[in-house]
Amino acid sequence: MKASNQTEDSPKVSKIIKVAVVEDHTLLRESLTQALNEEDEVQVVFDAGNGREFFEKLKKKKIDIALVDLDMPEMDGKEILENLSSNNSDIRVIIFSMHSNIHIVAELIQMGAKSYLKKDCSIQDMVDAIFNVHYRGHHSTGIVSEASFVKAEKNKKKEQAMMHFNFSEREMIVIKLICSGNTSDEIATRLHVTKKSIDAIRSKLFQALNAKTPADFARICIEKGLYQPISMGLGI
Repeated sequence: MKASNQTEDSPKVSKIIKVAVVEDHTLLRESLTQALNEEDEVQVVFDAGNGREFFEKLKKKKIDIALVDLDMPEMDGKEILENLSSNNSDIRVIIFSMHSNIHIVAELIQMGAKSYLKKDCSIQDMVDAIFNVHYRGHHSTGIVSEASFVKAEKNKKKEQAMMHFNFSEREMIVIKLICSGNTSDEIATRLHVTKKSIDAIRSKLFQALNAKTPADFARICIEKGLYQPISMGLGI
């Protein structure tokens, strides 16, 4: 594989693409590392068995791309994406997993993943994804294309609901946190505001959606496109 994949509009990058492999199954992790290191322009700088180990090693070594398993103990792929996004990291993430549900993939793309690969893909598929993500910023596959459409439709539905209820971005964040099971105290801590402020927003949201309980609130939010849990429709 050559660096000719780079386009004129692509940022200048080093010739060697520095990669981290994050996978909790040792045999697969070591096999991927060995296979990728056989590529002239790819170097696996380090591997890790979970997200916590990944971030510990990231303190000492720089990478361009993280190849991340979705399902892992002690910080999974979703949590890695959230952490990198919240810190405005320029590391590009490729998620790989056995899941084939487009709603899961759409959520991951929405969160910032640059591509998604099934674990039954070939090493060449993975190499192609690494080069495309590095030089072009993304890598499209059949399931990614479908997920992008689902994401667009979901965003449209969400925007329509936001306009109908006139919810602010801050209220949308609170909706997500409530639906994720967070208490008012926990939301207040995360958003650095008072519990009283969150209670006021919570009361307004429940009234606007005519919800009686947190479970009822979450159901209504999902139905109206205001919230999409990543676990919805989980399938392997």
